[in-house]
Amino acid sequence: MQLADADADADTDAVDADVLIVGYGPVGQTLAALLGASGHRVVVCERRTGRYETPRAGHFDHEIMRVFQSLGIADEVRRIAEPARAYAFLDPDGSVISRLPRDWAAPSGWDASYHFYQPELEEVLDAAVRGSATVDVRFGAEVVDLRQEDGRDGRGGRDGQDGQDGHVAVTLADGRVVTARFAVGADGANSAVRRLCGVPTEDLGFRGDWLVVDVRPWPGAPDLDIPDTGQVLDPARPNHMGRVAQRYFRWEFMLVEGDDPAEMVRPERVRELLSPWIGPDEGEVIRQTVYRFRSLVADTFRHRSVLLAGDAAHVMPPFLGQGMSSGVRDAATLAWMLDLVLSGAAGPELLDLYTLSRKPQVIAYIGESVRVGNVVCETDPVRAARRRAEMRSATGLPPPFQPPVGAGFRDGQPLAGHLAVQPLLRTGGGKAERSDDVLGRGFTLFSLVAPDAATAAALSDLERAIGLRSVVVGAGEVEGAGVEGVEEEGEALRGWIEESGAVAVLVRPDFYVYGTAAGPSEVVDLLASLRTDLSLV
Repeated sequence: MQLADADADADTDAVDADVLIVGYGPVGQTLAALLGASGHRVVVCERRTGRYETPRAGHFDHEIMRVFQSLGIADEVRRIAEPARAYAFLDPDGSVISRLPRDWAAPSGWDASYHFYQPELEEVLDAAVRGSATVDVRFGAEVVDLRQEDGRDGRGGRDGQDGQDGHVAVTLADGRVVTARFAVGADGANSAVRRLCGVPTEDLGFRGDWLVVDVRPWPGAPDLDIPDTGQVLDPARPNHMGRVAQRYFRWEFMLVEGDDPAEMVRPERVRELLSPWIGPDEGEVIRQTVYRFRSLVADTFRHRSVLLAGDAAHVMPPFLGQGMSSGVRDAATLAWMLDLVLSGAAGPELLDLYTLSRKPQVIAYIGESVRVGNVVCETDPVRAARRRAEMRSATGLPPPFQPPVGAGFRDGQPLAGHLAVQPLLRTGGGKAERSDDVLGRGFTLFSLVAPDAATAAALSDLERAIGLRSVVVGAGEVEGAGVEGVEEEGEALRGWIEESGAVAVLVRPDFYVYGTAAGPSEVVDLLASLRTDLSLV
């Protein structure tokens, strides 16, 4: 989304970059690619001397695939990722207690869930980053100090935030200094950026040590008889097994009382634990490590001109597979907010919305992950048996867990704050495609009625200010600047709008609904509220 030239402030030439990103995992890569696609100057500092070539995350969902789609890499990601079909809870003997299907119709227009091998995903993301002429990735660049400077007149913005002319300067281990208008710490759970800014974290109460083992079967080895994703509710040693991608598998074993972490990672002990499923002549162990599952959240995701994203801002247990996904959501939200500020369309106070939007949703995901984790990690035999019995007797399936964002939308309106659908659209009689491919990334107004003169004027104003797109569903040519008629294949979009009692829905660039209009006369008010809430200048 290129809203305007990124040189709105002539003093930006005095800094090395518009945005400095610390950390080059999937979250830092995604943010760098999004900002680079908008033409902003980005420097990435990664303390390692190259990409980290071992797996960590192994799952992302449909919403994250939609972000990858916006970067033009969905086809490449599909080649290395595998749709996840079911999440199973198992008895200690391996029999199925309950199975939650993952093949439900997700709103984003993609499969609901995917498994992947992280080094392969990072290679795809790295190619997207390298395709941008405005992004400079620097390996072996460890940040050891950070300071924030106010503008020329020393003024800070509202609530002590830096003004438009402020900047961040980081010192690297080799003595070099890198400056930027904003910095983003995407440098993991032990974030140096978070520590240097003095941002405290809150412990939400979950802690457990687990042995994590990744295995690559040898060519020609027998197919493994394990579930797509399986949590074994064994009070003697809770464990997990499942696919990571087409050629990789993962086992996780909870450490129980008396376990020595150093003993647990010994190859002989690892092979002993794996022996019920795969032997040493059937596959290669490519990672074995004891990892502490935690539930942490930073007090704020913004400290003046420094933002936090991914594990630097929040850490959650892996039982929903939402750790990396939540970080990519951070990147998608932060990218459009920074874009507006860097282009001069909005003031820096817009960034106050970042924490307010992201933190409540993150806490909701952490809470649900902890809830599932408490079921999985039960080591009392009586309570574990009771929980297994309750799961067997349960009827019906729980709805997919998709909490809304916490701010940046019109309160009290239907759909507001929730994820928007991605329908199949066509323009000019062409082939139907996913709407983001047809319309591009940015603010979009979907309407079932043509705009009147006042609405058309407001739309034209926001098109100039932030590149807002406006489409009328089921219409041919529509008069008015910035308004386009589209045809929908199916009725996913029309049905979604009509079921909410609206005639128009306004969607943010990160695919969450900003607000709705119940009638044509309310659309102008909706657009005016957007202008106010974005602090447009």
